[in-house]
Amino acid sequence: MKPKVTRKSNRSRKPTPRLSLKRRPLGQVRESEQIVLAIRHGKIDALVMTGSDGEQVVTLQGSDQPYRVVLEAINDGAATLDQSGTVLYANSRFAEILRVPEGSLIGTTLQNYLSPSTFEKLQRLIAQGLTTDARGEITLESSEGRPRLVRLALKPMRNTEQTNVCLVATELTELVEANEALRSNEESLRQLSARLLKLQDEERRHIARDLHDITGQKLAAQSMALAKVLRKAAGLDQESQRLLVECVTLSNQVSDEIRTLSYLLHPPLLDELGLSSAVRWYAEGYERRTGIKVEVKIPLDFGRLSPDVEVALFRVMQESLSNVQRYSESPRAYVRLKRLSSDEIQVQIGDFGKGMHPATLNTSTHTAAPLGVGIQGMRERMRQLGGKLEITSRLKHGTLVTATLPMVHPQANPSAESITNTTVESATNRGTDTPAPGRDTPRKQILIADDHEMLRRGIRNALEDRQDWQICGEAVDGQEAVNKVNTLRPDLVILDINMPVLNGLAAVRQILRNRPQTKIVIFTVHDSEQTIKEIHAAGAHAYVSKNDASDALLRVVEDLLESKRVVSTAVGNSTN
Repeated sequence: MKPKVTRKSNRSRKPTPRLSLKRRPLGQVRESEQIVLAIRHGKIDALVMTGSDGEQVVTLQGSDQPYRVVLEAINDGAATLDQSGTVLYANSRFAEILRVPEGSLIGTTLQNYLSPSTFEKLQRLIAQGLTTDARGEITLESSEGRPRLVRLALKPMRNTEQTNVCLVATELTELVEANEALRSNEESLRQLSARLLKLQDEERRHIARDLHDITGQKLAAQSMALAKVLRKAAGLDQESQRLLVECVTLSNQVSDEIRTLSYLLHPPLLDELGLSSAVRWYAEGYERRTGIKVEVKIPLDFGRLSPDVEVALFRVMQESLSNVQRYSESPRAYVRLKRLSSDEIQVQIGDFGKGMHPATLNTSTHTAAPLGVGIQGMRERMRQLGGKLEITSRLKHGTLVTATLPMVHPQANPSAESITNTTVESATNRGTDTPAPGRDTPRKQILIADDHEMLRRGIRNALEDRQDWQICGEAVDGQEAVNKVNTLRPDLVILDINMPVLNGLAAVRQILRNRPQTKIVIFTVHDSEQTIKEIHAAGAHAYVSKNDASDALLRVVEDLLESKRVVSTAVGNSTN
């Protein structure tokens, strides 16, 4: 049963003094007529009456109609409540939010439509809203099977005889669902982005391996064959000799270009020797290509990281230095790699160029929008590994890129030196191994270790012309090379760096530990200064670039076997 509502007149109890038109000037009469017309047309909501008790405000009947129209038109629910939660007024939207017929809502308490826990929360908001502004959210049950979230804003009603509160309700269900769908789509996009970055890295590694292991090795074998032909070309005419020299030169140039492309796609040193060596190697080649001096600071005991972390930090460094070249106009840059603690690793790439304008650098996300997708790619790499990317810049003071990642310890690496000296069966039976000779054998024994058959064949062809040398065996991976040195006891080993199971430098250490009298020549396409430092640190006796083909290899092998010098190095053209 609806409660009976009695309207109270807000008019003054004392009669309004009657106006005598006879005693008033004509101007005042016209003014009074205009006031009456304004009241009739609803243009005046209230009058201020002056009497013996002072001024009183008289609200005209029906003056609140425009406000009621506004409240009915808005998309938010609006209601007036007393301190017990009884509805004194509610618009249609408020009734719709509660799923209650509009006509039955006024005069009832909200306790009838809410769960006990929800009404208890509403009572706390009402108690606060009676004296000050209050905000909160409540959850409404729904027959649709999904909870509905409603945001409430309460404000005390002042200048009234009773203590009431004004309430505005906004339903957030659709907004929450839209946000959840947006977050779901964003997460899907991030997963897709992560997958694309991973596939990109895998494809880069695959292409780089193919260029190095197939195209590059064939070119190296071709260069060795051409060099051998050139040595025997004394009977050819001058034009033929010139063409042959030109072919050798072109072959070496193509080999250099293929190797550079392979290294930029995915540097093999990153897999073989780790981030520290790869960063120094890249900075060395970057200086030659761009003329920008790069200072590299990495602790000597930096050590290895997990493959994903090493790839991510290397890509950040690579992209940042590319941006230095494209945008900074800086003559120099620096790369700092350090461990912040036992739990975090950090790389910083900075320059001293023109910097970026504050408007260019988004202060909310610290991302440089005009630099394209490279910055976003770096940020996504960091996010995937639980790290962060920060970019700070000042005009005419340069830009600093800082990437920080949590420490992830590397898994056991099959190329590490910890591999035991167990016998590894060769995947192919080459049938070229010669039993270990007695010490009275005049011929020097040479073992060739390379995972490319064509290269092994090229080396064999280059060396077998010497009657005082003998190829005693071949190995297709680093561990097999270690095992065959123990078995065949060669005088010299020709060894590549990039090999499966055990990389060449780890194999060098094991060979010298087991048989220190064996001489070792590293024969590889890696010819940067950083590579040479790593080779000497491993203890190899000599280094020959595959770009130098057979001439340099023959010279170095002869020097070592004749013991003319302990260390011999033939450095080829370094391009990375």
